[in-house]
Amino acid sequence: MGRFDPRTSRRQVLALAGLGGLAAMLPGPLRAQARRAGGGRHRFLFVFCPGGWDQVQVFAPIFDNDAIDREFPATAANVGGIDFVDGDSRPAVRSFFEDWADRTCIVNGIQIQSVAHEICRKLVMTGGSRGDRDDWASRLAAADSAGLAMPFAHLGGPAFPVAHGDAIVRVGEAGQLPGLLDGGALAESDLPHDAPTDAVQALEESFHAARVAELQARAGRGRERALFDAEALAVERAARLAALGDRLALDDASDTAAAARVVAELFEQDLARCGMVTCMGRGGGGWDTHSGNEFQDRHFDLLFSSLGDIMVDLAERPGSGGGSLLDETTVVVMSEMGRVPAHNASAGKEHWTWTSAMLVGAGIAGGRTVGGWSYDVEGLPTDLRSGETGDGGVTLQPGHLGATLLALADVDPDEGSDLPPIEAVLA
Repeated sequence: MGRFDPRTSRRQVLALAGLGGLAAMLPGPLRAQARRAGGGRHRFLFVFCPGGWDQVQVFAPIFDNDAIDREFPATAANVGGIDFVDGDSRPAVRSFFEDWADRTCIVNGIQIQSVAHEICRKLVMTGGSRGDRDDWASRLAAADSAGLAMPFAHLGGPAFPVAHGDAIVRVGEAGQLPGLLDGGALAESDLPHDAPTDAVQALEESFHAARVAELQARAGRGRERALFDAEALAVERAARLAALGDRLALDDASDTAAAARVVAELFEQDLARCGMVTCMGRGGGGWDTHSGNEFQDRHFDLLFSSLGDIMVDLAERPGSGGGSLLDETTVVVMSEMGRVPAHNASAGKEHWTWTSAMLVGAGIAGGRTVGGWSYDVEGLPTDLRSGETGDGGVTLQPGHLGATLLALADVDPDEGSDLPPIEAVLA
């Protein structure tokens, strides 16, 4: 990629600065380029299922307890080392494991110490409930943000940036990014605005180019030179963002696979490290099934169908380390809570403080299920090293999962990570 002329790139530079990308590029972009030359950047795609999924539909194959309600006939199954609940009503689940079990690890029996949605989301995404910790994705993005226009591309779902707010770029679920980059968003705004004419814009860009050239000619070494290098890199990243154009648009915000393709475009162009999308389930109603729990089966079928599409897309795209994007991307699939085993009076299920998570792709010890369930669908103590349940193990917490993600990215834990990683998950 060659050097871009500032006279034709000022709009992109301003757009990028508005996205927080320029600040993210200041710390050592040349060091990041040198590091990537020897291997790909480890990336993370979070797929969040808002509302609380029902773990007994897929992740808890318990069939000797009559108090557990499932809406459709189901059986215990194992494909490629993955234990799960199989059923004809959700064929995409089995299909996914048949194709990707060797890259998949399920973590069962994670205790969420709340039944309130917002608190649970803070717990699963930060390891705490007070809101004073950055979420995992923001921390992962901030730890390797050099040279990235959009370190954490957020298309939906929970995010709680605190110290690393400059890492997150909230793209939105309606495909707003192309309009922000080319200026088209102004035409759709209800707010009064006075955009410059083309002639005024050309005059501004000419002045900007002349001023940059003058300052660059007088620039010395050290931080002053680094700032000009950062601007040149910002121009390049912004132009690459703008060149993606409609490939960053979302025609259907509820299409999880389509949203993930936007993130994959950013990954492929080395413009982002983390991304988050949501799966709202069939009909877009979410997973909070206090009535009509039969929607859980339909939601899981859509989720796993979308995950299959995501895996194929990542596998077909080139990564920055010589392999595919799948070789350097970990897909993290989670919800903020589970649901109680038995139906309520409305054929729905209430909130439950135990849940599961699923990790797929780079760095994962695939073909295995870590942790487990008691007869009453509560998490069993788990040995962090072996993943087996039994005496001497610990109750899995969201902090264990977060520490595992940080370990995958070789990020040193800080005061926000007070639990060790689940070593059994790591390849």
